[in-house]
Amino acid sequence: MFLACQLSLYPLGTAAYTPVIKEAVAALEQSGVEVEVNAMSTIIRGEEEAVWRAARQLFQVAADRYEAVLVMTVSNRCGCQVARG
Repeated sequence: MFLACQLSLYPLGTAAYTPVIKEAVAALEQSGVEVEVNAMSTIIRGEEEAVWRAARQLFQVAADRYEAVLVMTVSNRCGCQVARG
């Protein structure tokens, strides 16, 4: 199954959140999913297992150092057509 997932990561307890988010997004780019970074969120697309693994990895980068919140919207329809062609 092919999924699209919109992710918004919020590292808590630090004013310097941008480097944490950039590090987390850089980890996504090595995960085998399509990555689209926007001003308010990141969209990933790919095979189901790869998307779930990538979302967990994104969260883990922030959660290893800070408390964090990850907001996810997952779909097997919306946004999937872009990557399928």
